[in-house]
Parts: sequence; structure tokens; C-alpha cells
Amino acid sequence: MANATRLTVNMPARSVTVHLPAPPRFQVISHGLQGPPGTLSPEILAQVAEARMATQQLGNVLNALTDAISYHGGMIAAQEDATK
Repeated sequence: MANATRLTVNMPARSVTVHLPAPPRFQVISHGLQGPPGTLSPEILAQVAEARMATQQLGNVLNALTDAISYHGGMIAAQEDATK
């Protein structure tokens, strides 16, 4: 009872101490609804779709950069061969 409230009443003949338990210091907060196991909320599904689209766009950019580097590397190699 470390978190209890203690009230002591002193009277001429005796003293009485009353211990009152402290109220809980936590609060349960819930948000949204829970569906059947294995299902995702529409917000999470939208985030997954957005991440998938971003990943595809990043893959396209990386492919374009790889193609550009290969093209320019080939052009440099061809110029070196032509000057020999």
C-alpha cells in the first residue's frame, strides 16, 4: 500500500488510522476497430499500396540510371577504341 492515502485521527483515548487505496494511475485508450485475425485496416492497406508504388518508382529510377551509366560507359569505350 505504498501508493495509499493515510488518514490518522488522534483522539484523547486512542488514535485511528484509515488507509485508502490510491486510484489507478493508468488509463486504457482504444482506437479504431479490430477485425478478424489476419485482416488489415483500410488505412494500413493504403499505406502498403503507397509504399509498393514508391518502390516501383525507385526501381524505375535505378534502372534508368543503370542504363544511362552503361550507355555513357559504352560511348567512352567506343571513343577510346576509335582513337587507337
